[in-house]
Amino acid sequence: MQVRKARLEDIETIVSIEESALQTSLGMPFFRQEFLTNPFANYYIVEDQGIGIGYIGIRVVDDHGEILNFAVYKEKQRQGYGKYLFEHVLKEMLPLGVMSMSLEVRKSNQVAIGFYQQYGFVESYLRPNYYQNEDAVVYIKEFKDDYISH
Repeated sequence: MQVRKARLEDIETIVSIEESALQTSLGMPFFRQEFLTNPFANYYIVEDQGIGIGYIGIRVVDDHGEILNFAVYKEKQRQGYGKYLFEHVLKEMLPLGVMSMSLEVRKSNQVAIGFYQQYGFVESYLRPNYYQNEDAVVYIKEFKDDYISH
């Protein structure tokens, strides 16, 4: 298992992972634009034997990172790929000077909420109807304690 920065040629895999895990995708045009024109975009892929299993997209602006999407192929979930990828990316944020991170999660997605809470993300506020018919809860993690302990 390894994590690497995603490249333009990974877009098809990323869309496929999203469709499998989320039943929807931001789509090829969105990712193409992100990779080609967004200097704040950081995408990572977790691979097993050279095959993309999951990905995470983070926009880093100044000292803040926002997790856009994080997904693992449905049939590969609960096998440690997401945990490995997430921990790797959190460590990557420290040298970039990231002091806080945020993300939105469906209010009903208790599995994801529990996962993020394990890593020190705390509930901040609600975004009503963020997901067409469901509220999003915004979670934030402050890295100040991580900087002190390293």
